[in-house]
Amino acid sequence: MPVDLETPTCDDSLIRQLWASAYQLPILSAADELGVFTLLEREPASVAELGEKLSLSARAAEALLASLAAMGLLARLQGKFHLTEVSRDFLLPTKPFYWGPILRMLCQLPLSDRALVDTLRRDGAVAWGNGNVITDEWAQAELPDERAQAFTRAMHSHSFATAVGLAQRVELSGVERLLDVAGGSGCFSIALARRHEGVQFTVAELPPVCKVTRQYVAEHGLEGRIHVVELDMFRDAWPPGHDAIFFANILHDWDGARRQRLIQRSFEALPPGGRVLVYELLLSDAQDGPLTAALMSMNMVFMTPGKQLTASELDELLRGCGFTDVSFTPAYAGYSLISARKPAAR
Repeated sequence: MPVDLETPTCDDSLIRQLWASAYQLPILSAADELGVFTLLEREPASVAELGEKLSLSARAAEALLASLAAMGLLARLQGKFHLTEVSRDFLLPTKPFYWGPILRMLCQLPLSDRALVDTLRRDGAVAWGNGNVITDEWAQAELPDERAQAFTRAMHSHSFATAVGLAQRVELSGVERLLDVAGGSGCFSIALARRHEGVQFTVAELPPVCKVTRQYVAEHGLEGRIHVVELDMFRDAWPPGHDAIFFANILHDWDGARRQRLIQRSFEALPPGGRVLVYELLLSDAQDGPLTAALMSMNMVFMTPGKQLTASELDELLRGCGFTDVSFTPAYAGYSLISARKPAAR
């Protein structure tokens, strides 16, 4: 006789959502490439109207718009699809916080379950299409100009909104000159400079990146307050005269030894009483989330020798290099600002 199947203790909605989630980033990137958000900014449209404008069948247009709406990127009102606040802020190429470059870059990664299994087993970052691991190129200061500049623009789109969010919350009293180590496009220094008028900034980066950095600084008219210095942060002497040193999304790229090297160099470069500031998505001390930080840590496994850090790990790292007065402040969209001070001279 057949045995009755027992009802599962829960339904499979979560697994079903995760299964279907594989389509979400490609859908978003495709909509961006097709110009869906730009068209809807000009004029809300029905399924039929958007399909006609994009030369899509009714079936394809319906699936695309339904998916974007279900993801919270469009809203249907009186039969027409409109932009939501999120898509208006972050998915229009004319807006300063446009995420398009990083979305396209992620869709080009060789990400698959097989690639991830291989990466997890050998605990080494996957090579890109040219056979190189990007952090190996950073470490050797050998990132080709074209790749460095494309990566810098992608990371600018990823970071500029959170940079502005941080600038509105960070306290820089007593800081006169801040060194932004591996500052990429300069987006954090730009945001901080616009908010804190009395502070001078130095963005230190590899030579090919500095070409892009100077363009962004000039676009914001901040050449007089943000200086761009070509620098290999592991090998070259750091520019003197700064009373604060800043790392945004940098420590998570590197293994423990190189993280310690960067913090130790910060301690050595700062005057007594100087501050080090670290901006990161923190993994919980229980190492069970939050989801964005956990997935970012997996991204680090896939792309770098690094990981997302917990508050306890950062506290231990900073104090181990001689810093005191370590504090943690929630800042923007899940990010935290970690501040520590070099003891004053006795």
